[in-house]
Amino acid sequence: MDCKSLLMAASTLVVTSLYSCQPGDDTLKLAVIDKLNNSPGITAEVKDGIVDLNGEVPNDSAKVAAEDAVKNINGVKAVNNNIMVEPVIPPLPPMPEDTVNQQ
Repeated sequence: MDCKSLLMAASTLVVTSLYSCQPGDDTLKLAVIDKLNNSPGITAEVKDGIVDLNGEVPNDSAKVAAEDAVKNINGVKAVNNNIMVEPVIPPLPPMPEDTVNQQ
C-alpha cells in the first residue's frame, strides 16, 4: 500500500470516528435539562441535534439566558427558542374614595 492510499484510509477512519462521537439526541436532552435545571417553566425537545425550547418565563432576560445556556452544548446544532414571556398586567388603579365609603 502506498503512502497516498494509507493517508486516505487514515483520514476516512478519523472522520468516521469523529462523526460517531457526536452525542445522540437522548444524551443532548439530558445535557440541556441539566443546563436548564434552575429555569422552571421551560421544557426542551431535541431532534437531530436541534433543540426546541418551550414554556413561559417572567422576562426577556430569562428567555435569552435559557437559549445561551444550551446553544454551546457539544452536539447542539441549533436552538429554536419558542419560550413566551409572561405578559405584564398593570395594577388596577385605586378606587375613588367615595366608592370605597359606599361599600
